[in-house]
Formats: sequence, structure tokens, C-alpha cells
Amino acid sequence: MEAVVSTQSTGVVVCVIIALNSHSFIPHIITERMRTLILGCLLACIILTVDAARLNKHIPKPQHKAHKPTISSEVLNIHVVSHTHDDVGWLKTVDEYFLGANMSIQTAGVQYVLDEVITCLLENPDRKFIYVEIAFFMRWWREQTPELQETVKTLVANGQLEFINGGWCMNDEATTNYEAVINQMTIGHQFLFDNFGVVPTIGWHIDPFGHSSMQASIFARMGFNAFFFSRIDYQDYALRTEQQRMEMVWRGSHSLGSESDIFTSVMFAGYCPPDGFFFEWGDTPVNDDPRLENVNIKQRSEEFIADARQRAASYRTNNVMVPFGCDFMFMNANMMFKNMDKMINYIMNNFEKYNVNIFYSTPSIYIDAVNKANLSWELKLDDFFPYADCPHCVWSGYFTSRIALKGYVRSRNMLLSSAETLYSTWASINKIGGNTTELYDDIVTLRQAMGVAQHHDAVSGTEQQHVADDYAKQLSVGSVQVEDVISQVIGNIMSPIIGSAPFLSLCPLLNESICAETDALLNGGVVTLVVYNSLAHARTSHITIPIPIPGVTIVNSTGIAISAQVIEITPSFGKDGYSLVFPATLPPLGFTTFFISPNKTMYDAAELAEEIIIKPDPDITFTLENDYLTVTLDSNGNFVTVYNKETEQSMNLTQQYMYYISSVGDAESDQASGAYIFRPEYETPTAYTTETPDTVTFVKGPEVYQVTRVWPEVTQVIRLYTGANYIEIEHTLQPIDVSDGLGKEVINKYTTNLSSNLTWYSDSQGIEFEKRIKNFRPSWNYTVVEPVASNYYPMDTAAYILDEDADMQFTILTDRSRSVASLAVGEIESMMYRRCLVDDGRGVGEPLNETYVVTMIERLVFSKPAQSAAIFRPAALSIAHQPTLVFNNQSISLKSDILTYSPMATPLPFNVQLLSLDSDPYGNVLIRLHHIFAAGEDSVFSQPATVDLNALFDGVVITSVEEMTLGSTLPMSDLHRLSWNVNEETQEKRAPREFYKWTGELGAPILIEIEPTDIRTFNVSFGFP
Repeated sequence: MEAVVSTQSTGVVVCVIIALNSHSFIPHIITERMRTLILGCLLACIILTVDAARLNKHIPKPQHKAHKPTISSEVLNIHVVSHTHDDVGWLKTVDEYFLGANMSIQTAGVQYVLDEVITCLLENPDRKFIYVEIAFFMRWWREQTPELQETVKTLVANGQLEFINGGWCMNDEATTNYEAVINQMTIGHQFLFDNFGVVPTIGWHIDPFGHSSMQASIFARMGFNAFFFSRIDYQDYALRTEQQRMEMVWRGSHSLGSESDIFTSVMFAGYCPPDGFFFEWGDTPVNDDPRLENVNIKQRSEEFIADARQRAASYRTNNVMVPFGCDFMFMNANMMFKNMDKMINYIMNNFEKYNVNIFYSTPSIYIDAVNKANLSWELKLDDFFPYADCPHCVWSGYFTSRIALKGYVRSRNMLLSSAETLYSTWASINKIGGNTTELYDDIVTLRQAMGVAQHHDAVSGTEQQHVADDYAKQLSVGSVQVEDVISQVIGNIMSPIIGSAPFLSLCPLLNESICAETDALLNGGVVTLVVYNSLAHARTSHITIPIPIPGVTIVNSTGIAISAQVIEITPSFGKDGYSLVFPATLPPLGFTTFFISPNKTMYDAAELAEEIIIKPDPDITFTLENDYLTVTLDSNGNFVTVYNKETEQSMNLTQQYMYYISSVGDAESDQASGAYIFRPEYETPTAYTTETPDTVTFVKGPEVYQVTRVWPEVTQVIRLYTGANYIEIEHTLQPIDVSDGLGKEVINKYTTNLSSNLTWYSDSQGIEFEKRIKNFRPSWNYTVVEPVASNYYPMDTAAYILDEDADMQFTILTDRSRSVASLAVGEIESMMYRRCLVDDGRGVGEPLNETYVVTMIERLVFSKPAQSAAIFRPAALSIAHQPTLVFNNQSISLKSDILTYSPMATPLPFNVQLLSLDSDPYGNVLIRLHHIFAAGEDSVFSQPATVDLNALFDGVVITSVEEMTLGSTLPMSDLHRLSWNVNEETQEKRAPREFYKWTGELGAPILIEIEPTDIRTFNVSFGFP
């Protein structure tokens, strides 16, 4: 037995640990489980503190300083990293995976993994384990006793258990938007900090299917020291392993330069154990007992060393990391650790023979060792898309798989943002007292569901159908709770007298042109509409709502009738009626109110637009026109030309719906197209719709020109709003017909007269753009095998082509993540909908066979390259954060109630977004400011912007402010990232940006400068003058 007494400098802490060095101490009649319980009890410390917990709450603690192994400078160091990869949903739902339900689908139960790992770590202080997915860990943690929680905290403090990555999930990198990525990382990091006082320092994306530059940049801005992953293109991988280029410094942002650098390590042969060492899954165990037959300790150890040396040959230092874990592995942690213990002990006891140093390690320990080598590293400037794991196996299908879920996830982010900003301004800025915890908890429900939805088998569309349904269900449950928060908060702001708040509700089926609240118009009632703007800029947006009658009047909050337009809608989902379209001028972070009534008043009625049916005639064209654009179409509704009045430029344009036939395998390869992989049967797509639609109707009114084209497969609505410098297109796709036995992958192709030089640009998770060139990879000489699929890249919010000689750019904006390619000069095509009839053999085990009706929105921008960003950047933001509509058909007073509201004293600059405004019930407020333009995009708006935090909100003063890293749990003053040398600099290395240091002077300006694409994060407290 051994007694250990430790102290902490921040308080008097006495901890007595009785450690059992040998199982022989415990009588043989005591079972293994009893022994574990005894060990757990003995490790429960008696902790005496002088308020140390309170003093330490906001001081981040390092995770891996204690019990660090000795690193050799002379021999090969083999870092054995024990881990489990726990998908937050894939073949089973999140809860099924946690509970271990439905083992017939997959043998996986996360709660048992954690139970067993903790027990095994307590048995041997040399053992280490890393854990990643906090959505699972939170579920497990809240079920544990306070005594066991304290024991786990000890394991974290001494470095045996280390949290790596630390997000709610391991997010996808192709189909996620940066806002949702940052949010899911934040809730995971906040959980870890609140419960353990630790901040992760390593990015660990071992399973996502390709990697984005912006993910690297986000991790760098979170203060991470390194980024690990395993999936890169097989051609790239072959060269890197041969040339010792598996590690590099990756510069994630062209705008931020070296500030976005992060050391990056590509894992050798995946993230699972070496072949033959999957002990939990039936591989040959290690036998070191000479009293038994088939002793193999020497053979097994030498096999492991040989594998480690083979790995080490692809890396440049005398350190090699060997992953020891796989999907949901360590349910039998004793089997895994016991076999590895034997090999480690045998190898180290024969050090002179094998000349290697092997030990349990973590990625943090490994990175520290690599950094100490002080080498210079390759500088990577592009991304790792698309990923292919064999010649005919390009993983560009999932960029568009489950397109309905992708749209739903994006719309839930919009709803969550509205709830967070509303709640925060109401609770923190408007002096609201009382208990707001219940409303905050409702927001957390959707926040956590959104965190799960960013998982690399969730929004990516690579899960089984029942799991996709569960993701949507959890998002729906969270949405209902958040809608109640929005209604309550707006009601309380409108009528601040307690008990007098009006009843308000949202219409969740507005996307189906259904809103029961407006049915009051049928009986002569008045409908009150409150329109909330979650952006920190004033804006004017066109609002469309369904109404049951054509004759209505709409009045604003000052009692003045406004211009509006009524359009008869095509019967949809069993409901006939009309759409009311009107412009709403909205204050920043605020709302305004409109009153809609049957036209029985002195006010002018909204204009009922005349619908004109266009007959096919090759000699007829017609135009849509506003102050910015003139759009010419032929009698079939096809685009002909677009003319920009401001730049005086004209561009030819055509648009087609087409499809690729999904391959089911052929003589060259049995690889099929499926949820992950896009493999078309032929390189040339086929027309999906006929040249002549069934109907073409044209509507012209004071607010919008609209053309509707209907085919059996697709309904298309082209809109040009008054005052809009873009064209909006709404695509409604029916389920793909596969009655001919062919899977189909539907695209939308635009053809222009631009000389685009087979080059296009697609965004990286909504922040910066990556240059794409057909059949080209910047990092190696690419061999083309799949000429269509290998040129499809992720498009999260936008993509464009340009003609430098003509000084013209054509930009497409999308309301959800999809994929995009340019396979011919002047063309740009994007995937819209996929339905495949066979599985593609990557584990999901079922075809991608969805049959939803899907509606999506695109916006098209035509302008000069130097002026395009000033149009598409705010337009993309307005798609991602559309106004929130709240209804009431009872009594709201035009005189006594607050009908227009904004908490802002000063709106943000045009190029700055209030990315986060999150207040908890205890007065802590998180603010993130994001510069939405990239460097060099615009001569004016790509310049640094300055914001005075103290001047933003009306009636409050900031009483404290601290700048944090992007994850919000580490003060910038405590950030100490590892420094890395690079072989070459393509631009001057930037000095680290100065973080803001508060002077403590109340009311003084708090001036924050934000550079292009930068995101700055602050924890603030408000007071009232």
C-alpha cells in the first residue's frame, strides 16, 4: 500500500489515496467487481479546501501535465493512444447507442464503454484514455454519484483521462455551417470547463470524410495546438506516406494568414488498432504465462513493434502515434488494456533488445514531443476535398445526401439564433428579474439537438433512415420549446405589465403555405404579425404569408397602410388560397408589428396581381425588371439574358434540370453510387424536365415579378423583388421517380457566356472561398479516374464563376449545403436531390432512398467581381437568418402596446455580424463579432472594422469584459499555443493580434477592431447607469 498526500497552491487540499500495488493484497474470494468497487472507494479523497473551488472556477487547468511519460531523444517513442470513436448516431440513434439498445444492429453501448474505462484506469495509473463526444459523456456523467464524479475528476487532473476535441459531437466539415460548428464546440467546451475546469487543446476529426480549411481555422482560433484526422484522398495519402509528409502546418484562412496556422497530423492506416490487435473483437490475445500453452508474448510484441516502425517511416521525428481503439471499442476495456499492458511491460523489460520506448500516451503528449524536435514543416494552403478511398470511390455524394434534413438543420439554426438573441436582450439588457431558467433550459434543448445534428453521420446524410428520422424528431422537439420562448419573450416586451402579455404563436408550416392564424380573416378578424430581425443591422425584407382571402389591407405599427401584393397560389398540400407579399423594414435585433385585416376600411387594399398564362411562342419574350436588374425570358420561362443596370453589363444565361444515372457498379469496378459516394453511370447528364413546361404563369405587381413553371417533376418559381439586386428561384422537387429501375441524381445547371477557364470558387463552411480547377489538385499531380464526381465540391452557402476579361461574376447562393462543379467553360452545376437504389458499401447498409417533396431557395447575383461580395455577403446572411414571424389574432392595442422594439443604440457596421449573443440566467453574456468579408473581396468592406462594445446597447453599461478564444472558455490572456516553423512563407508572417484588455473604467469606449473573416469572442457583464 502507498499513501500519497498532495496539495494545490490555490487552496489547502489534503488528499489521501490508498493504492493497491498488487492483486495479491486482496483475498481471492473477492470478485473482480468487488475489487473495483474497493479501489473506487479508496480513491475517493477527503478534500479540505479554503474556498479553493470558488477561486479556481475560472482558471483553466492543463489536462496532461501529471503522469507524463518519459520521452526519449535517442530511440523511437511509440505513443499508444487508447480511445473509442462513438458516433452520435449512425446505424442506431443517439440514445440507442448510449444505452446499448438494438445490439442486433450494432454491438455498441457507450455507457458501458465509460463504465469499463473508468474502472480500468483506476487499476493502473500508467493507463491513459482519451474521450471526444461530449453529448455522450454528459449523458453518462449526470447518472453518476457525486463520489464517482470526484473520482473521475481525479483521473482528469492526473492526466489519465483526457478530453480531446471536446465538442458536443465530431462534426462534419463539408455540410456544416461555421455558426453551428462553433456552437456545438462551445456547448461541449462549456460542459468540460464547468465540470472539470479544463480546456481541450487538440482537434480530433478521425472519421469525417474530407477536411475543410475553415475547420482548421476554427480550431486554430479556439487555441488548439494540433489537428488530427485520418481520411484523405488515396493518391495524396500514398505520396505523403512515401515522402514523410504526413504532418504539416495547415494555414486555414487566406485572410488571417499565420494566425490560422495549425499543426496537422494525418493518421497512418486509419484510426483503429493495427491489424491483428483488435483484442475486443476477437484477435489473438497476448499470452505471457509459461504455464499455459501457446505463449506468444514475444511474437505479438515484435509484430506490434514492426507495425510501429512501419508507421514511423512515414513521419519525421522519433515519435509515432499508434491508435488503440475503434468504433465503440472498449466496451470490454479490461480485455484491451490487459493485453496491451503485457506487451508494453515485455517490450520495456527488453529495452536493450528492441531499442524502443513504448507507453500509454495522448495526442497532447505526442504533439508536445513532436514540437520539441523543432523541425521546419510543409505549409499547406488548400483543403482536403473531395475524399476518395479508391480509384472509383469519390465521397462527394454525401455533400447532397438527405437534402431535406440538410434544409431542416439550417432552418433550425435560424430559429435558435432568434431565440438566443431575443432571450439575451430581454433577460440581460432589459433589467428582467425573476427566474428565467426555464426559458433558458428550453433554448438549451434545441441547442443540444443542433449540436448532435452537426455530427459527421447526421447532417451529412450518411445515417440509416430511422436515425435520420430521429435527428429530425429531436430538432422538432427543441423547436417547439424554442418557439414558446420566442412567443413569450416578444409578448412580454410588447406588454411589460405582468400578466398582460398577448398570446403569440409561430406558424411552423409556413413552408407549406399553411398558417391557421390567418384564418381569422375569413370571419372578419384582424391578424397581428410581429416580424423579428435577429441580425444586428436594420434591413428591409420581403415577407410572404398565406392568407385565405384576396382582399386585405396591411397597416404598419404607426397605423399607415403599406404597399403589398396578393398572389393566388397553386393548390398545395390540400390547401388553396393566396400569398400576401409586402416589404418589412426591421430594426436591428428587434421587431416591428403589422396588422392585417379584410379590406373593409378606408385604407387601400393590397393589390391582387393579375396572373397571365404564357403560351409557347418562339417569337415572344418577356421581362422581369426593377431598379437593378432586367431579366429576359422566352415564352417557356427560360432565362435568355440578365442585364445589370448599375454596371451596364449583360450576360447570356440558360438553366436546365438534369440528372445523372446512379451507377450500381460495372466491369471496371463494383463501386455503386450511394449515401457517401457519387458515381454516375455516364459522364453526360440527361434532361430531367421537358423543354416545354406544362404551364408557365407570369405575375406582375408592385412588390414582385414572379414566373411559375410547372412540370410533373419540378415546380419552379422565379422572383424579382422590388429593390432586390438578385434573382430568387424557388425549386420544389417531387420524389424522384425510380420506376424504371434507375437511381437518379438531379442537378441544376446554369450555362453562361462567361469565359471561366474551367475554374470556379466554392465556400468553405460559409466563411471563405476555395479556388477550384477542373481535374486539378494543388497539393499533388492528380490522376483523374472519375471525371464528374471528382470535380464536385461542397457548397455550404455560395459558389461562383467569373470572367476576368469581361469583368463579370455569376454567383449562386443556396439555403442549405449541397455540392457544386463546373465541368465546362461558362457552366456551373449543383446537385439538388439524390435517390440511389443500392448501398455503396461504406457501412450504412441501406440505399439512399428518400421520397420527400423538397423545396429549396437559390439567389443569383450578377455583377462585377469587385462589387459582387458587397451583394452576396449580406444576401447570404439574410438567407441564413430570415426574419421570424409571430402571429396573434386576438387583441393587441395599436396605442398602448410596444409595437416596435430594438435594444441597440448603435447598429453594427455593414461588414460585421453579431455572431453570438448568449446570456445565461446568471447574468453571464457571451458576445461574438464576425467580420463577414474576406481579405481583398471589396475595396471598402474588406477593410478592418471597429466596434465600440459599450455603445451597442441602449440603457446599459458594460461592467466587465474579457476577451476569450473562440470556444469561449479560455481567456486570451491565458492562451499559449505551440509555435511551429514552416519551410516557406507565401506571405509575411503576422504578429499575433493583440487581445483586448479592459481598463476597468465604466462607460469608457471599448473599441474592438475586427479584421476580415476574424471572429472575436468576449465574456461581458452589463450594469445599468
